[in-house]
Amino acid sequence: MKLSLVIQPLSFPSAPRSFQHHHGGSPYTCFDASQYGTLLVVDPEEEYFSEEITKLRRDIDKGLSLIVYADWYNVSVMKKVKFYDENTRQWWMPDTGGANIPALNELLAPLGMAFSDIVYEGDFKIGDHDMYYASGTSIAKFPADGLVLTETLKNQGFEVMKANMWTATDVPILGLHQVDSGPSAGRVALYGDSNCLDSSHMQKDCFWMLSALLEFTNHDSLPGVFSNLKKVSLPPLYDVPARMEGNHLQRYSKVIEGTLGIAHPRPLPPCPSRQWAKPFPINKSAPITLYQPQKLLSIDLEDPGGGAAPIPFNQRAPDLADLSQQHRSGVAGLPKADGGDSRVFPGGDDGGQLQLVQDRSWFPALAFLGTGLVVLFLLNQYYHARSRPRRRRAARQSHHQQHQQQQHHHHHQPRKLQQLLVYGPGSMGNRVPGV
Repeated sequence: MKLSLVIQPLSFPSAPRSFQHHHGGSPYTCFDASQYGTLLVVDPEEEYFSEEITKLRRDIDKGLSLIVYADWYNVSVMKKVKFYDENTRQWWMPDTGGANIPALNELLAPLGMAFSDIVYEGDFKIGDHDMYYASGTSIAKFPADGLVLTETLKNQGFEVMKANMWTATDVPILGLHQVDSGPSAGRVALYGDSNCLDSSHMQKDCFWMLSALLEFTNHDSLPGVFSNLKKVSLPPLYDVPARMEGNHLQRYSKVIEGTLGIAHPRPLPPCPSRQWAKPFPINKSAPITLYQPQKLLSIDLEDPGGGAAPIPFNQRAPDLADLSQQHRSGVAGLPKADGGDSRVFPGGDDGGQLQLVQDRSWFPALAFLGTGLVVLFLLNQYYHARSRPRRRRAARQSHHQQHQQQQHHHHHQPRKLQQLLVYGPGSMGNRVPGV
């Protein structure tokens, strides 16, 4: 997939025509392969622990099958597509390709399989299905007794580097193999492009291919759509794809870490342990008649309750269950009490429930009193606000007049002093002190 994202593997248990999947968020050393049928690895960009590689080979020998959807990888193309990011003011270069082919080849090395670092693109057909190979890689190494599909595709990496088109024939892109390490060994399927499973870059989906590959891996049955696959002898692989020097994958990896710019593997993390939560039942027994609709009983307003005694309002209201029990036992009413405004009336002669009725005639008076208090408060605030600005304005005007008089006095004082210095004391008359 084109996103710089590690896609966690999916595991499918062997079930005819129906599958359940488990998202693995931990290393391969943490899942029990005997509970699953196929391990699906799609567009891996992460590194692998050496313990994972050893365990996967052991699980395949015991019956686990493997399906791998790879993607493009080429160091020259990765360096070619770098660009200068104006936001961070740094050169951006991918730390790996569409898939981490060097790490994936290390995972497949015990099986005698490997992918190349050549980027291919083109259209082809598998049976009646139209396919589009969007920037995928090819199979560089595969067992001689395996079935391989070859197609004619364009070398997209050459086109990016040289700006010229080059068409390659007999490019191996799909391989199926039955591991012969034992009678119960699993099966392996490789495909060089994962864009047909990626909804963000999908042009033509290949979910039908995934279903056919699961039929091959889980049931050891070669689907008819792969009937044109044949055994192909691939040339020996001398130069395996290498990791790009100076990459910073250790910044984001959970498998490797960097010290002074040198990447080295992290210690294998412990497997997560699942602890089941203790159940706390919250269901409580409900009455048997809870689901039945309750009857609405009529009350005679002229003679409510047939002379039933009232209950003081300031006393605690009796429990309805107790009242019902008293009503069923033959008690027609409750003891009388004076000064109350609540009454309990029986529902009628047909054994209905007792009802508690409160007299709330004082609510209108309380509401009227509250409304009057609010109106008086608002009127007081209104008249207080109207009278306050007049006093402030008068005080402000008097203050302004005093300030003007002071300025006028200071303005004329220098002129008097100048007249005194120029014309002498006689010009000021006899009112100048000290002269």
